[in-house]
Amino acid sequence: MYLFVFYCIFLVALFVIPSYLTYKRTGINPFKFSKEETAINYVGKAYKVISAIAFITITINAFTPSQMLFLTPIESLKSDNLVWIGYGLLHLSFITIFIAQRNMANEWRIGIDNENKVNLITTGLFGISRNPIFLGVIIVFIGLFLIIPNVVTAVVLVSGIIVIQVQVRLEEEFLIASLGDEYKEYMAKVKRWLL
Repeated sequence: MYLFVFYCIFLVALFVIPSYLTYKRTGINPFKFSKEETAINYVGKAYKVISAIAFITITINAFTPSQMLFLTPIESLKSDNLVWIGYGLLHLSFITIFIAQRNMANEWRIGIDNENKVNLITTGLFGISRNPIFLGVIIVFIGLFLIIPNVVTAVVLVSGIIVIQVQVRLEEEFLIASLGDEYKEYMAKVKRWLL
């Protein structure tokens, strides 16, 4: 049950509330995915599906754990130590994303904002990684897989990493086109992830 409660708090505290606050402060809707047939919008749809599958899996685990057998558990990875590592990663990701969002302040967006001026954030965690929020999300997927190792969470992990990699590269293309040398200089100084 703890995982379910944590994940609900995670979604509300790190996505719903910051998006609402950004909208209230700026009048800009931070959700920038649309129904147009573009690569970034397909990424947004894929990410929604992956997030929904993760949430459904966590819900099943919390309320009807006997049904988890149908998700093909990976018995060799079931370990109390891995579960504790998984929870540690979830909490690390929460802190990472929370701090990175505070660093972004009014620049918080989900998707690519073609309508408003883009201001580059290079301080705080963005001085260490160009994508600390995406890094935090990947850490969530790893943590979830360690806590509930099964075929579904493995698919969530692998597909989540692929979708995030695509989104990061699309956003980089957009930022190079929008900011030019400013973003190229930032790319030269700060790694995409950490290494």
